Amino acid sequence: MTSRVLQLDLHDAEGDGVYRVVPDDPATLTDDAARAGLRLLRVDLGECADHPDTLHCLSHAFELPVPVDDWQALAASLRDLGWIPAPGYVLLLDHADVLRAQAPHVFQALREQLATVTRDWHARGVPFFVFMTFPDNETLDAAIDA
Repeated sequence: MTSRVLQLDLHDAEGDGVYRVVPDDPATLTDDAARAGLRLLRVDLGECADHPDTLHCLSHAFELPVPVDDWQALAASLRDLGWIPAPGYVLLLDHADVLRAQAPHVFQALREQLATVTRDWHARGVPFFVFMTFPDNETLDAAIDA
């Protein structure tokens, strides 16, 4: 199943990674993830003002069995996901621009951890896509679904 957003094959772990998309793209991504049989996890980063808020939002979205209080613990949990088995995962992070504006160091740490987790899933051949919504003028590489 090729997503109409960025023309990515959601079955193929070769294309996984962390991508910017425009606010209009999530509806298409949601449909594409469902058609591909991938588990969609959606998080609104607009209410995350700091490190603990962000970890809490992600812990809740991933239904983590153990609370996490640092990036390494979050990354370790995201490398497993045995409690929500799926052939692959799509993480949709709404309002990423808000988190970046409110807490740039938290945004950067989150992005780095997600990139690391994505590479780990990639090495196992399991699709793990992360899509962060940004305003149109900040999304240079997103294909807008016409």
